[in-house]
Amino acid sequence: MVARRHVGRERRARRVRRSRPQRLPPGIAYLGVVPEHRGHGYVDCLLAEGTRTLAAEGVPRIRAATDLGNVPMARAFARAGYGNFERAINMAW
Repeated sequence: MVARRHVGRERRARRVRRSRPQRLPPGIAYLGVVPEHRGHGYVDCLLAEGTRTLAAEGVPRIRAATDLGNVPMARAFARAGYGNFERAINMAW
C-alpha cells in the first residue's frame, strides 16, 4: 500500500504540495510543488516531512531519486543531507 500525505495547504484550502512516501523499497517516490508555488522553499519542508515519516516507521535507509536534469530537486536532496550514491539510465523503446 502506498500512503499519501498532504502536508501543505493555503488559506483557501488549496493544495500547495504533497509527498508520497514509497514503501518498497523505502524512499521518496513522488514529491511535487505546483508551479505557482515553486521558489518559496516548500520542497525543503515537504522532503523533510517525507523523511521524518519514513524514519518514524524505523526505515534504516531512505532512498530518493530524481532525473539528471532536475537540478532544483537534486539541490533539495543535497540540502536535506541525501548523498548521491548511484546513477541509473532507464531506456524504453
